Amino acid sequence: MPFEVHQEKNYSQEQGKVYDAAMKSVETLKGKLISSKPADFRFEVKFDKALLGKVLGDRTQMTFIVQAVKVPTGSMKNTIWIQDHLLVNKFIFGPDRSNLPVLPERQIRRGDIVVFKFPKTPETNFVKRVIGLPGETVEYDARTNTVYINGQQLPERRVFVEPQYNNDDASQLEAVHSDPDVQGAQWTVYYYQNDYESVASSVNDGDAHYGTRQPFKVPLKGDPLPDEMRSDPLVQRIYDADGDGRFDSDQYFCMGDNRDNSLDSRFWGTVPRSSIVGRAMFVYWSIDRNMNGEGGSNPIVDFFTKSRWSRTGTFIK
Repeated sequence: MPFEVHQEKNYSQEQGKVYDAAMKSVETLKGKLISSKPADFRFEVKFDKALLGKVLGDRTQMTFIVQAVKVPTGSMKNTIWIQDHLLVNKFIFGPDRSNLPVLPERQIRRGDIVVFKFPKTPETNFVKRVIGLPGETVEYDARTNTVYINGQQLPERRVFVEPQYNNDDASQLEAVHSDPDVQGAQWTVYYYQNDYESVASSVNDGDAHYGTRQPFKVPLKGDPLPDEMRSDPLVQRIYDADGDGRFDSDQYFCMGDNRDNSLDSRFWGTVPRSSIVGRAMFVYWSIDRNMNGEGGSNPIVDFFTKSRWSRTGTFIK
């Protein structure tokens, strides 16, 4: 399943109910939070009417600085949970986003978790981790669950987990065992435990076309478009809008952390630099829709009983 990230939309009636209830009950909620888990609070919890209004009432407004998105699927588990609501830094990656000298900017790095417009359906946002940079070669060996960059093994901490076959399952992946600590590993990825062969090898290899059977070179801006892309008008519009037969922008190879349940660059190709919205910063709210049955029938009750308050403020890395 693709790991989609939905831009916040105008659910004005539901948000209005939630906002009214939140404002009336905010002091009660604050008391409960502080009294229930005093040891977990490392900073003072403050509820500000204007800030709460921004989070619950004005989420439809997109600025050039940040954007609010929500995560409905699990291909980034356990790094990002289903129904995490994230704030995305839109200016960090440079002039393509803001071009304001007062804001800190840098280049996209390997390991960044980015939100981008899915090339084939730009109205849908995806979130993945950047694995291959422009000009590099990427190879994924599904038999050994290993990624190679320019022929060298990419250091990743690999955890093998119990398979999850229900894509709506919001629970976390349960670890069976993990590899010894890998020198230089800066993030953790998850593979389904299988005593006989790699799940990715048996399930995904038939559909994965990029970097799975031989090294794949991540295109640079100006590189010639392959013949198979030129012959597909839809694909050509995505990567070569001006029709000169060359890539319009640098490309990035992105993968989900939940490697055996992520529809990513292995299957549909690279992400154009121009499609990248920004870097996922932190969770501002999260809700467990699966807790105690199907959620969403009563947004006021759900807000107070199903919100994962421990996720609020979690940095994405």
